[in-house]
Amino acid sequence: MMMWKAAKATYVQDWERRMKEIQQVDQGAYNHLMEIPAKYWSKFRFNYFPRVDTLVNNMCECFNSVIVEAREKPIVSMLEDIRVYLMNRWSDNRQSIVTYAREILPKINKKIEREFDKGGEWLAIYVGRDKYEVSSSQGNRAKFVVDLNLHECSCRKFQLTGYPCEHAMSCIRKMCLDVKNYVNKCYRKETYVDCYQHVIYPLNGPNLWSRTENDDVLPPVFRKPIGRPKLRRNKTGDEPRNNGPLSKLSRTGQQQKCSYCFALGHNKRTCPIKRKMEAVAKKQNATAQAKKGAKKGAGTTRTPKPNKIPAKTTIEPATRLQPKRKSSTQV
Repeated sequence: MMMWKAAKATYVQDWERRMKEIQQVDQGAYNHLMEIPAKYWSKFRFNYFPRVDTLVNNMCECFNSVIVEAREKPIVSMLEDIRVYLMNRWSDNRQSIVTYAREILPKINKKIEREFDKGGEWLAIYVGRDKYEVSSSQGNRAKFVVDLNLHECSCRKFQLTGYPCEHAMSCIRKMCLDVKNYVNKCYRKETYVDCYQHVIYPLNGPNLWSRTENDDVLPPVFRKPIGRPKLRRNKTGDEPRNNGPLSKLSRTGQQQKCSYCFALGHNKRTCPIKRKMEAVAKKQNATAQAKKGAKKGAGTTRTPKPNKIPAKTTIEPATRLQPKRKSSTQV
């Protein structure tokens, strides 16, 4: 959690404070993070041009999961599968945006709404020329400078993402301005339409290809390697392996939340309320079964049923007649 706070720091002062907290807890972790250039893992060194503050490579992993089957094929077949996938995806995106009525894209709208709600925790003071001084209403001494004309905030999140941060939202709320005017054009519907206006045209299959005078290029001789085929990518040295204690991310330091009673500190398996309810239900079922058995016992008395099985009778085996043998005396 402490490393993630340092990674999400958007300005250098916040990053330095988070790194000092890590140093106090684990000097080795601090030294390891300091060896990696901050521009690869922390937002405070990200460039403004991409207009994105993503820290993970989920986009690459999603695309990699789509081409799992295609990448096992030869090069031409693999490229053909990727082309067909992109052709379908572009067509679907081009059709889905037609019925969208709003001006800002849906996922960005959700982020803007979250920032708008956080903006209520800040107090904005207008100083002139579209500049504001924003201070916290929670009692701490945090202050930031916002320039709505330049779409800038001293926390750098406004410049990194391309939509107003919580500090800029407090200024927009104070002046009753339209949020859409301060969202970058890359998040607008018309930009999305322009991105997918181009068409990946269909192609004919090999049955319509023209023959050449050259010999066909055949694939190399296939040699089946020993063992199971490898489907997972090669991991770098600092990534956790699939065996040993580093096979999964540790949950140390994370607070559990029960999905049954929604309380913190335990999970559904060890929930005391769930155990109590299960014990009560089990006791009620046992009582109901005991009452049902008592009712059956207090009813009509059973009379022994006569034995309907007939007595076994012994039957003597019939004597078998032996055939008469012909005499062997000669006449």
